Amino acid sequence: MTAHEEARWLRETCEALPNADCFGCDGCASRCMGGLAVTRTEYEAIRDYLGGPIFVPGLRYPGRMAAPCEFKDPDGPRCLIYPVRPLICRLFGVVEWLPCPLGVIPTLVPAGPRIMDRYRRLERRTFREWARIDDTGTGGSRT
Repeated sequence: MTAHEEARWLRETCEALPNADCFGCDGCASRCMGGLAVTRTEYEAIRDYLGGPIFVPGLRYPGRMAAPCEFKDPDGPRCLIYPVRPLICRLFGVVEWLPCPLGVIPTLVPAGPRIMDRYRRLERRTFREWARIDDTGTGGSRT
């Protein structure tokens, strides 16, 4: 899949997901984890939204199974990149394996497994890995 095709598929898929009843509550924030793999298209959208290339340092959280998402507001339960969040984050509340904790999005996307199957086939890396590629100018297939 070319970079253009990837971007188009992600845009169309995200636009088709129901979110009319979601008001960006704090319910999903407790489920967010750091080190999430994103596509190059998603990385670029996040980077641009944040105002350019940045490197988010890794933090250690003793006693926790996983570190919290590096894009979770440290001063509150909100997402700092909510308007450009990756597809996996947008699936919270709309697929049966990631239900809305408040039940405000009652419509589940029946194509969820098919969406995830296609998404997992895309080249994905962590935000840090993509940033490192940007810094060094190596790796990352873009056709």
